[in-house]
Amino acid sequence: MSKTTTEKLQDAALARFAVQGFDATTMNEIAADVGIKKPSVYAHFRNKDELFLSLIPKIVDDELNHARQVLQGGDEIKQQLRAYLEGIQERFEQSHQVRFWIRTLFAPPVHLYDVVMEPMHVFMEDLESIIHQALELSALAKSETGLRVDTLAMTYMALIDSLQSELLFGGAHKYQRRLASVWMVFETALRAGRSA
Repeated sequence: MSKTTTEKLQDAALARFAVQGFDATTMNEIAADVGIKKPSVYAHFRNKDELFLSLIPKIVDDELNHARQVLQGGDEIKQQLRAYLEGIQERFEQSHQVRFWIRTLFAPPVHLYDVVMEPMHVFMEDLESIIHQALELSALAKSETGLRVDTLAMTYMALIDSLQSELLFGGAHKYQRRLASVWMVFETALRAGRSA
């Protein structure tokens, strides 16, 4: 099934916003990428703001679905938690969608800040719920770990935030160093809790 012009415009905008950022992207570039004239874009979106905002609901859904697929609980929970963190860089480098997502999360267009952050806050709550549920469905939920599931979920969310920020602003090398460090501390805390 071929994509509609609206979908093609969203794909082109996503790629431009992910690489260039919102301010550096023009409607002329997006129109040219799709092979239409700029005035034709306005039959689909009133302006660049509306086009930008139209991308967020789908990306929220896709990101939450990705988290649900990776974080399922059970005996492999530690591998799942590690895989999700490792996937941040891999997905960022391979996907305009993830690059757009992380850029928007940490540096949304200033004039759209409030409008963008509202669904982002909901997303963060939903992501924490997915993490919480995965932890509940694993051995880490047992009381002998010495760490409550709420504490683990919030700590893991802090790891995600820290790693995404480091990747966006510090680059892949610094991200890898931070991942190794935070994971070592997180895993050590889990082991220490079990022996307490």
